[in-house]
Amino acid sequence: MQRPCSAALGAMHRRQVRREPWPEFDAFDPAPYAPELLREARDNWAERARAEHGSVHQFSQLSLAFAVARAPLELQGAVARLITDEVRHAELCAGMAAACAPGESLEWPTPRAPWQDPPLAGPTPELLAWAARAVLVACCLGETISRPLLEGVVVVATDPLPEAIARQILRDEQLHATFGWEALAWLLPRLEPDARARLEQHDLPRALAGFEATTACGFRAADLAGTTLRLRRGPPNLGVLSPREQAQIFFAALEGEVFAKLRGLGFDPLAAWRARGA
Repeated sequence: MQRPCSAALGAMHRRQVRREPWPEFDAFDPAPYAPELLREARDNWAERARAEHGSVHQFSQLSLAFAVARAPLELQGAVARLITDEVRHAELCAGMAAACAPGESLEWPTPRAPWQDPPLAGPTPELLAWAARAVLVACCLGETISRPLLEGVVVVATDPLPEAIARQILRDEQLHATFGWEALAWLLPRLEPDARARLEQHDLPRALAGFEATTACGFRAADLAGTTLRLRRGPPNLGVLSPREQAQIFFAALEGEVFAKLRGLGFDPLAAWRARGA
């Protein structure tokens, strides 16, 4: 965890970012947990902190793109809220990682977005196409998939601290996903035909492949066909899903929510899924 810049900036940050009830990090006692369990949780929550900080970077790029494109202020205001939320999420996840490894430093590299920087020459068709891809990847897919994964963390966590952290983040995820689908619906009619085709035929398959590679933990949909997800609380768990559980939640989220919403916007998600390895 980084040291505060100053007392005034620290107070400003807390008023803006921390939301009550803030988890009681100081009440967490690592002593009852096995070292390997603490290490697994530390690594898992540290990776989540890096991912949340990456979202700060991604949404900041999107905010700049919307400002240059002179998008409606409602869009600009909503994405500004998302940035603040992601700062909170990064702090929450980093706090849990630090609680599992007292005294250890927690650092991560400078975030990199999974796309090229936005073309900021002006409110051009290329800038809108860039924004549509960013919204599709970061919000429509990323935030929609994140919500059921966090719901799973709430179920399996046996300690009140990781459960409280997951619930804090969950309070934002539905809003973030809704922003994504609403923003994409606003953007799609404003895209050039070739940009819309590229979004569906190139960007969406690549994004689905990327999420499968990072979230399905090596499982294929066929590996889990006909299986039932049964999450339960216990044995001791500090908010870590097993690879199989994570994969099951991922594929269920795609089939149960993501694909339906893509169809509602005129996409063919099954064609995009089949093309993801092309």
